[in-house]
Order: sequence, then C-alpha cells, then structure tokens
Amino acid sequence: MKISILLLGITLLCTCISAQEAVLERRAALGLRLTQVNDSIAKANGLDETKGVYVSNVLEGTTADKVGIKEADIITQLNGININSTQDIVTEIGQYRNGDKLKVVLYRNGKRLIAKGIAQARPMEQSDLAEVVYSSVSYKGNQLRTILHHPKGKEKAPVVFFIQGYPCQSIDLAYSSQQPTRKLIDDWVAAGYAVYRIEKPGMGDSKSEKNCFDINFLEEVEVFRNGYMDLQNKPQIDADNIFLFGHSIGGIVAPLIASEFKPKGVITYGTLVNTWFEYMQELTRVQGLYFNRSDIEIEADIRNATPFWYEMLVAQKSNEEILQNKEIYKLLEREGTLESFKNGQFIHRHYTYWASIQNLVLSAEWAKVKSHVLALYGEFDIEALNPDHIYAIERIVNRHHPNLAKAKVIKNADHGFVRFQSMDEKIEVMNMGQYWDYMANHYHKGIGETTINWMNQVK
Repeated sequence: MKISILLLGITLLCTCISAQEAVLERRAALGLRLTQVNDSIAKANGLDETKGVYVSNVLEGTTADKVGIKEADIITQLNGININSTQDIVTEIGQYRNGDKLKVVLYRNGKRLIAKGIAQARPMEQSDLAEVVYSSVSYKGNQLRTILHHPKGKEKAPVVFFIQGYPCQSIDLAYSSQQPTRKLIDDWVAAGYAVYRIEKPGMGDSKSEKNCFDINFLEEVEVFRNGYMDLQNKPQIDADNIFLFGHSIGGIVAPLIASEFKPKGVITYGTLVNTWFEYMQELTRVQGLYFNRSDIEIEADIRNATPFWYEMLVAQKSNEEILQNKEIYKLLEREGTLESFKNGQFIHRHYTYWASIQNLVLSAEWAKVKSHVLALYGEFDIEALNPDHIYAIERIVNRHHPNLAKAKVIKNADHGFVRFQSMDEKIEVMNMGQYWDYMANHYHKGIGETTINWMNQVK
C-alpha cells in the first residue's frame, strides 16, 4: 500500500483587528522545510528507529537559522516534547510567540546535539501592489487569522477568496514570495482583484480550542463559511463580485460555500467529484504507473489496502475497531503508519476528515451551485489524476443551470501552479527531490491569465 498522497505536501515555514476582538499576536516560526524520517535517513544518523523530522531546507535569517539548525539535521525534541512527525512540530511551534526560549535536540551526521535560542515572530507579508491587511475572524472556540491583499488605490475591488487544499499548514506566505501561489495572488492583484485567505484552526497565528489535525471536513467547511461572512462585510471590497478559488480539496469546499452564498463565480483547480474511496484506488493505480511500479505491484497494493479503506471510509469504523483486524494492523505496521493511526491520524489529517469527505455526494452539491463556474485542470497534475472531474463539474452544473459552467485544461501545468515542459520532466524533478527549488522559478502564468480573463467576462 506504499502510497504517497501528493495533494501539495506539508511544508513547515515554521494589522487590522476589529474592535470586538483581542489582538491576534504573531506566532513564532522556525523557517524550515521538513519531511518525515525514513529508514535510510535514520540509519545514516545512527538512529535505531525512524523518529524525528528531517530538515530539507533552512530559510536564511529565520529562527532556525539563528538557533543553528542546519540542512540534513534530524530534529527529535523541541522544548522537551518528542518530535516524531511534521504534525508534532507544527503543533508544538504553534504554541510559541516572539521572544520565547527554544531548546532543540537534533542529530547531525550521527551525533546528538542541542541547539538553544530565542523564537522570532514571522514577518508579515509585503507587497508593492497591495495594501496587506491582517485581521481575524472569531467563532466557536476559534480566532482565525485572515489576510487580505487589496489593490492600492482601488475602491470596492472585486475579490478572490482563495480556499486552500487539505494540509494543516499556514497560508501566510511571508517567507515564500517566490512560491507560485504568491505569484498567482500578485497576478490577481495586478489585474485589480483583492485576494482573501483564512487560516485553518491552530495554523499560523490562529488560536483554536481544536487544532486542524483533529477536525473533520465539515468542521473545516465552517472555517470558510465564517471567512465568507467576514469577507462580504469588508468595506473595501465589492460584495457583488466575490469569486471563490478552490484549490485541490478546496475545490470540494467551494460548491458547499457557493450553494449557500451564491458568489459571482467559482473557480476550481485540481479537484475531484467522485467518492474518496474511489479516489484512493484510482490514485494508487495512476501514480504507481508514473513512479514505475509494475501493474502487478499496483494491483497488489490496491487489493491489500482496499479492506482498510473500506473500513475507514465506507463502514466508518473507529480507528480502535479497525485495528482489531489483524491484517490491517500488519499492513499499517509495514507501512510505518500504525502509530499515527492509533493516534487518529491518516495522511496528516484525522481519519474522520477523510470519512466525512466520503459522505458527500459531490454531484448533488454541484447541482445546487447557481454561480458561474470555471473548472480547471493542469495537464501534468498527478494529484487530481485526469481531466474527467472538470468535465463532470461542467456537465452537472450546466444540466441544472444551463450555460453557467466551463471546463478547461491548462497545458504544461501541474497541481502546484508550476510549469513543466513534459510529464517526464515533472517526474524527474520530483524523483530528484528538487520540486521546491524548481517551483520558485517556474510559475505557470497561464493560470493567472485564464482566471483573470474569465472573471473579467462574468463580473
């Protein structure tokens, strides 16, 4: 079942407040790009087990850099808390603010070291094109950070509400000015559109009683419902011209928000309309071929994993009940995901998150949408797998509300808004571990151009 869900990997790059809300202070950020420790990394560093997180990149001038953390280090403790996953470190660093003391236990070239220093607050996003407004939304045990880029000198701007995908990570791009998402935001702002984002519970500066890693999908939808209600009341935006942009699983959130609030338009990029159970099977087959697994191996992967997927997604048993199945227990143990599943986690989210997506009838949700719809798919998107989903969205919406929806494939684009010359080039870049460096210089401007042209036509 060795499956890698590639719906944008987890990356740790770790104001204006309404009078009714307490000021939401800036959190500390480590400034690291992290991955899980595998067997080969553990062995090279003299570790008996695959504990800790591997540092693949350190951003210059950040907390991690000043503390002395280096690329290829393995972090195993932060202020006495054991770190065994990216989730652990995201959750732990989220508790720290500017000026807090840090003590990091790490391994470097097989040697155990201790690094000490002071946490620094992450900087705020800057823009030559926009006034950047940091604010917050409060509801049901949450105070969530919002970020609005408003075109300088423009009153009542039309606005794009960017709905991010599944990872529990911050959408604050202060450290990521070259990331394709930030470049897409800048393209929209340059065209006269404001851009609005909201953090998930516990991410970025947000304060939450229940962390993103512990919520289900419907609880996540509430984040964006409350964000929409906040956005439509902002005096500097044109509430009659709100456009949703649902990226990846954000494209599943989008129709649920659109059917309730009826924005001017809905754009999806790299999403799906079938059940999550079907998607997991299709994902295993399609990505397996791209990464050179044989058909026999892929078939074995699917047959081995299907009972687990069924129990979790269709039967919707608890993790304790599922682990009573000895074959599933052994399967997860072999895959190295047993301990995280015991703790309720699967693919960096609570297992009920995936089960609650399974419960959605997405064809019915799209049938309720009465807004203009543009469904996009990147030609080299190996996460959304194929363009069938965008044509299904187009078909469903137009059947119930004629002439509102359009589907389009963006040539040479991948899931992360990155331009490649071929699928072979994309796979090679990923296999060499160079995707994050590559993406900074290969933003696909066609995504901005396509969405801007469409919004200009329908607003």
